[in-house]
Order: sequence, then structure tokens, then C-alpha cells
Amino acid sequence: MKLTFFRNTKGAPVADLYMGERQLIATTHPATIVGAMFAMKRTRLTVVTTAGSHTGTLRFLDPDEKGIPLIVLKVFLENRPDLFQFLHLAPDESYVPLLQGLEIFALEKWREPNDECDEYIRAAYHHLPKDVIERPLLKPVPKGWKKTLKRRNGWIYFPDC
Repeated sequence: MKLTFFRNTKGAPVADLYMGERQLIATTHPATIVGAMFAMKRTRLTVVTTAGSHTGTLRFLDPDEKGIPLIVLKVFLENRPDLFQFLHLAPDESYVPLLQGLEIFALEKWREPNDECDEYIRAAYHHLPKDVIERPLLKPVPKGWKKTLKRRNGWIYFPDC
């Protein structure tokens, strides 16, 4: 899996996920990329920016592992930026939330998703080509999903939303 970036019309970086030469999804939200990786049972990711490239592994929690609350994890990692494997690839500050988010969101409980995680993973499933998905969705479609998907699509650039 390879993650490259382009800028949207407002100048914000957009993460563009590829499997080989095949473009899968482009978004400004790292949790959607992480949700896509989880859906495809992929952990190896090569991140490429104008500052360089690095191949690393996203660590998804095992079902029996206790998760760390997201806010606690974020504060801890912000105080220890050396623990981020992709952060050194940020060509400027606008890339920091995306690159940090790849690792922060990977440590959510994707196998037992809370409502917010379920939204990201469900959005990734909606947009990914069906032949690359290897994990089934775990929860039934929530009430109001079409409205939620429309809101989530505001952060997705490919496929065209």
C-alpha cells in the first residue's frame, strides 16, 4: 500500500491511497485511510511526501487488548513526537494531523468499533472497490446512515463524491 499526497483547492493536503498502481481512496481525514487499511487487512504502508518516503506498519489492536482512550494517546504522542514513524515526512505543519492521525487512529478498537469508528470504517467500505475488502462490517447499518455518509463525503476526494 502506498500513500501519496496532493493539495485540494484550499491548499490542504489530501491523502491518496494506492494498491500498486490502483487508486483506492483519497481523503483529508486519516481515520478514513486507517479504516480502509483495516477493511483490506493491510498493515504495511509506504508514505511518500515531498520530504521523503518511509515504509512502516500500522498496528491494529488485537481483540483482547485494552485500548487507550484516544485523547490520552494523542496527548502522550504529542509529547513524544519521536514515537511517530511518519511524522518526519511532513513538509510543513499542514501535514502533521494527517501523518500523526495514521498511527493514532490505528490504535482505536476497529474490531469492536464505537459509533465514530464505525462511521469511518463504513465510509471506507462504501468507497473502496468491493474486490479489495477482506473484513466484513461488524455492525448493522445505523439509523440515518445516508445522512452521515453525505457528511463524511465532505472529506473524500476519490472516488468522486
